[in-house]
Amino acid sequence: MKINTRKIGDAGVCIELPMYAATPTVKLWKERILTDLLLMAFSNRAATLVTVDPAPHAIGYHFPYQLVVSGGKSYLVNNIETCDYHALVKAGESPEMCLGLLTVVAGTDNYQFKSYFPKNEDELLHIKDELFICSPDDHRVYWLHPNRPYAGLFEAVNDIANFYEGVANF
Repeated sequence: MKINTRKIGDAGVCIELPMYAATPTVKLWKERILTDLLLMAFSNRAATLVTVDPAPHAIGYHFPYQLVVSGGKSYLVNNIETCDYHALVKAGESPEMCLGLLTVVAGTDNYQFKSYFPKNEDELLHIKDELFICSPDDHRVYWLHPNRPYAGLFEAVNDIANFYEGVANF
């Protein structure tokens, strides 16, 4: 299985995951990649988790939250002062993350909801916040305005990709 990375605009990266996820092994493999990327992006940092139109058992209800209605949609907002391993693993393995219904934004008290759920890649170019989101089809992960230079970011992302490609070949 091959993982591709590409630059998005001036300040973003797209990680393209394999298109097929029919087997439980591939599904688990993709969840682990998402979780590892999320840990790399937000460990020990402040972040806002935002879930759009949350289901009754959405992952956001597992953390202190507030429900906000804006523009005809409801948003479940979690302000986390310091993201720890367990919180990020819960978020990374959640169905909401895989379906593009959960986004993680650097810092707390972020409420620009409309821009946090872009409908296409062109809209990604206008986002100013550091943001981590999965595409609704579960094949692309976007990390915008990462808090590190591109060379270091691509090296770290490629290390994760190479590890999982090696595991998949066994």
